[in-house]
Amino acid sequence: MNRKGLAIGIILLFVGTGIIPSTAQDIEKSSLPISNDKWLYVGGDGPGNYTRIQDAIDNASDGDTVYVYAGIYLGNIVINVSIDLMGENKNTTIIDENPDIDDPQLIEANIYIFADSVTITGFTLQNCKGCGIFLYSSYVLIKGNNFYNNSHGIHFYNWNSHVNISNNIFSNNYCGIYLVTCNNDIISENNLINNTFGIRVQSSVNNTIYNNNIVSNIQYGILLFEKSTSNYIYKNNFLNNTKSAYFNLFSLHNTWDGNFWDEPKDTPLLIFGSIGLVFIPWINIDWHPAQEPYDIPEMF
Repeated sequence: MNRKGLAIGIILLFVGTGIIPSTAQDIEKSSLPISNDKWLYVGGDGPGNYTRIQDAIDNASDGDTVYVYAGIYLGNIVINVSIDLMGENKNTTIIDENPDIDDPQLIEANIYIFADSVTITGFTLQNCKGCGIFLYSSYVLIKGNNFYNNSHGIHFYNWNSHVNISNNIFSNNYCGIYLVTCNNDIISENNLINNTFGIRVQSSVNNTIYNNNIVSNIQYGILLFEKSTSNYIYKNNFLNNTKSAYFNLFSLHNTWDGNFWDEPKDTPLLIFGSIGLVFIPWINIDWHPAQEPYDIPEMF
């Protein structure tokens, strides 16, 4: 009986070792990520490349990348799918005003974003009487672009937008970045140079604005108004603006910290504003102004 039991045990052991690796192998295969994301190309000489950016977007699905070769393309592009829109080079991949678009009922824009989870990088957006980008969606990344000679570089409007605007250059616009009823956004490491307004924040809360060069803007470097509160503005360079910062209409409870204001400051810096429709002086305070400018790339 003992010999029979031992034999049966050995047989079961061999059978088990044959089953276990097979089961583990099946589990490993099924856990591999499956991706159907594709790349669509605009311009260039490759077969199947699109001529128009909009045509490529219209044939894209969520998670796809639309890659645009250098060239000049007309605006009025609508993004209603979650894609990455990528230009070959931000200085030579240009989206310009479309002279055929003149709809008084619509905020004119070179690009409209209506889908969540969109990334735009590598373009110059220029010469639009409305916006370089009009944004009405969430979880969007706009990084590494030039915005030149538009009414607004970026105009975004949406609660809970969670938008990240970083490493862009805004120059010669009426307003570089304009937030309306937005929150939880990040604006960082941008260069806002020679606009009428660098950044305008209207009725927006819980946004973070840091490590930006805000330079030589004609009216205000940054303006907060109409109950824009609980925003955090820190470690920016404010240089040579007509007025670096201003707030009004109950936009009182914002945090300013560690910004550089044209020259070293040994004491807390007072930021003047007003309350209400009648001018009543009020102040915010940057308690720890920086002693020297921050090294933020591409200042000029």
